Amino acid sequence: MTPPPSTTAEDRTVLRRVLVASGLGTLLEYFDYASYSYLATTIAVVFFPSEDRTVALLSTFAVFALSFLVRPIGAIVWGSLGDRVGRKTILASTILIMSGATFLIGFLPGYAVIGAAAPLLLLLLRMTQSFSASGEYAGAGTFIAEYAPARRRGLLTSVVPMAAAAGFLLASLMATVFYATMSPEFMQEWGWRIPFFVAGPLGILGLWLRTRLEDTPQFRRVQELEEEQRRLAAGTHRDRSRAERWGEIARSIPSMLKVLLVMSLNAGAYYLLLSYIPTFLIEEAGMSEADSTLVVTIALVVYLALIPLAAQFSDRIGRKRTLVISSIAFIVLSYPIMSLFSVGGIFLATSVLIVSLVFFAMNDAVFPSYFTEMFGTRSRYLGFAVPFNVGALLFGGVAPLIGTWLIQQTGNPSSPAFFLIFVGALSLVGLLLSAETTRTDLVDDQIDVGTRPVPTV
Repeated sequence: MTPPPSTTAEDRTVLRRVLVASGLGTLLEYFDYASYSYLATTIAVVFFPSEDRTVALLSTFAVFALSFLVRPIGAIVWGSLGDRVGRKTILASTILIMSGATFLIGFLPGYAVIGAAAPLLLLLLRMTQSFSASGEYAGAGTFIAEYAPARRRGLLTSVVPMAAAAGFLLASLMATVFYATMSPEFMQEWGWRIPFFVAGPLGILGLWLRTRLEDTPQFRRVQELEEEQRRLAAGTHRDRSRAERWGEIARSIPSMLKVLLVMSLNAGAYYLLLSYIPTFLIEEAGMSEADSTLVVTIALVVYLALIPLAAQFSDRIGRKRTLVISSIAFIVLSYPIMSLFSVGGIFLATSVLIVSLVFFAMNDAVFPSYFTEMFGTRSRYLGFAVPFNVGALLFGGVAPLIGTWLIQQTGNPSSPAFFLIFVGALSLVGLLLSAETTRTDLVDDQIDVGTRPVPTV
């Protein structure tokens, strides 16, 4: 095991740089996803035939969902490379590709100009974004976790979900201002493009910050051990490090399956509550675009404060216990929550969303530390990335589409709650099969995850 990091002034400075560099890329990724969702009603008009509003909206969310198809492929590519060549190298690569693809979306002509080629080009760039983003969140969480002391790992890794929430908040603020101050004609011509143009300079800044960092001490130590093994194996035509790495991955598969179940709630609730709710409030509760994004903006401000509180809570009582509370809350409260959303009204909708986010923070703030503690160093990036991105594909990218489809099929505006109840139940099953990992040192080999002592919390 790796000893806890020292707390010298130099180490604290390095840790601050790690937190900023890791968080910025996550902020950029989620700013893009949120911008697309919050501007969905405008993007639907720009990129799809507008004869049927519901069909255009479904098509817009279908592009959102289809872009997630490449996430598992990207997870395998980036996760494997991250465990072999280093966390820093992959994080620099992903932010460069992601910001470039986002920037190019801002230049796309609409359906009225190039016809069916417009949504195809949009889908291509969205898939490029998703491929690069598949290594972003897991890499940032792993990078911070391998620098963080065990007793504060929950709080420090919560910088990643805080950055994601900040990306949503920034996008929500921008959408609120745009819809309140710009005409529909200007929004369709230029307004919707502005958030995507912002990705260019943000990506350059993030790349510069990440290239200034060293890889994590734990990863470098494992690399040194493997290099020593290769040196000793020279002349014998044997490379034990490769066989050990594959053995580590094989031992990680059961943990990946448990983590995938836990991820179902995070992905489903994230994209339904934070991506789909503005559209839901417009279409089902009769709110204006400006009012619906204002609801999310206010709730996200509160949510940013909730994340570190939930993370500290998990550092005290344990990851598993905190995540179980969140799962049970969604199983019990989802239907009343969606029913109240359908009533409308800024005050009521904001209050309901804040209550929802209290329980969601107990999942979102905790899972980065929980995921990293479930795997050894040789498989940690891959072990985090694969279930995170498969979960995003199966339960996240489809959440707005499923929410719209359920209402269309049932005529019941509260029906998206059934999806939240389903993912809450899946998450609870995964947690009941898992062990507590709080306040344990990160291990180098997956075999140690199941044999280390249960910590006192």
